[in-house]
Amino acid sequence: MTDILTVVEKARSGDDSAFEVLLNKYNSLLISMARKYSDMCNTPSRQYDDFLQEAKMAFYNSVLTFNEDSGITFGAYAKICVRNKLVSCVRVLNSKKRQKRSDSKEDYGSENPQDALIVRELEKQLFSHAQDYLSAYEKKVFACYIAGERAKEISLKMSKSEKSVNNAIYRIKAKLKRIANNGT
Repeated sequence: MTDILTVVEKARSGDDSAFEVLLNKYNSLLISMARKYSDMCNTPSRQYDDFLQEAKMAFYNSVLTFNEDSGITFGAYAKICVRNKLVSCVRVLNSKKRQKRSDSKEDYGSENPQDALIVRELEKQLFSHAQDYLSAYEKKVFACYIAGERAKEISLKMSKSEKSVNNAIYRIKAKLKRIANNGT
């Protein structure tokens, strides 16, 4: 145990060979964690390399910030630091994926201006036609919803619960389906 602490202290003092010793000792852990968290994102294999790099940087940071008086072993501390960093990477990556999907929903047909114009015109007609069948509250929710806002955003904007907004969206969809099926 004191061997590791000595090596950690040397690495913290700038001894590159000491850091290499630590890195070699924990490399298989870093590799398995990087693979596990990159697999969670269903990412291409090149993304695994990014996760491994992040794991190594988090490991280096754990060497610099480890406190032997904390009551935790260096290995456990390093694993926690690396895990936290990789979880953060997964969150960022998933957030970017959600944003891309959201952007692509807003941008559908943008490559073809004619298609985009048709879609906007259909949205206007649908909104206009739906006005006759929706309550005042549903109209407000529907306007926000077709503008691309999520239920949570709408609920904050309208000072209503998210459940209330989700229920309104459900009712709106049901009414629109009836309109589409019956023509009324």
